[in-house]
Amino acid sequence: MRKFIVFLFLVFFLNGCATGNKFGQQTCKEIHGQFTKAVKCLELKFVNLNPKKNEQYKDTYSLTLKTLANQVYENKINNTQAWLLYDDIIEDFEDAKDKQKFLINTLSKYN
Repeated sequence: MRKFIVFLFLVFFLNGCATGNKFGQQTCKEIHGQFTKAVKCLELKFVNLNPKKNEQYKDTYSLTLKTLANQVYENKINNTQAWLLYDDIIEDFEDAKDKQKFLINTLSKYN
């Protein structure tokens, strides 16, 4: 009986770990769908990907996300366009030599 209880505990524990990993691997887009609802998730993901590097860009990045979300709210772009623009911004951000300047330019472009 004792072995059965330990076995049951192990099964529940391992199942919980597996479920946690699945959730951790989901992207903000898969979780929320709407860009406007994914902004907080995207902010957290950005800082958590590389805390030491991205901490200094966090505020400008957040403003850029909110600017894109405002574009959706104002019906200037749709949800699909917002996600495409976001993907382009992230890709270009990773390639940018002066990341802060890139984010400021992006912010002014969509503001």
